[in-house]
Amino acid sequence: MNPDLLDELMELREVKGFALVSSEDGSILKTGGITPGNIDDLVAFIGSAAEIIAETCETGGIDSIKGIGRENIVILPFNGNYLGIILEEDVKDENIEDKVSQKLVSLKKEAVSDIERVFVERARQLNMLIKEFVKESDPKMWREYIESGLEALSKEGKLKDSIKLEGMELKVVRADGLSREDINKFMKLLLDYIVKKALSSFGKDQTKMIVQKVIMEISKKAKE
Repeated sequence: MNPDLLDELMELREVKGFALVSSEDGSILKTGGITPGNIDDLVAFIGSAAEIIAETCETGGIDSIKGIGRENIVILPFNGNYLGIILEEDVKDENIEDKVSQKLVSLKKEAVSDIERVFVERARQLNMLIKEFVKESDPKMWREYIESGLEALSKEGKLKDSIKLEGMELKVVRADGLSREDINKFMKLLLDYIVKKALSSFGKDQTKMIVQKVIMEISKKAKE
């Protein structure tokens, strides 16, 4: 999930500020609102100490920690790191941890939905190119070649089983756990893989002509 979405936590009346802190070195990954100067040390120490206690006592991990003192704070595990939420002084809600957790779940769903839209759009654009290449060649050859590419490029990676070829079209199966960077990097590798085959099949000039045609079509659709 993109850490920038955490800014939406400030929509909660009870939240004064927040900090996402690395569980590895205690560095601040993202902050928002008003937080104390020692927020990184505070969140990293309490978060790691709570995990050690949970592991020692075999409680199965921690859901959240709430501390009341000079600062009212809730700390939750988040994407392998620690998220510290500084609460407003007048917060009396005993279930504020649940409210924050529900907001985070909502943000994660929002992030997955956005990433999936990006993934589907990238697949649609590549399908336009595949369609043009197949017109000029053997569909069976292209299908086998693309399937081999999908398997090789996604083997044991984050995108394993996330996209497949149905007929002659790429279909997105899932997008959970992926980032825009993951998708863009993978789709660029797949694009390069497919274009290399086109170059060997059609030559430089014809391949360039086909690619330019598809780019123009994509640009035209983007303006509609």
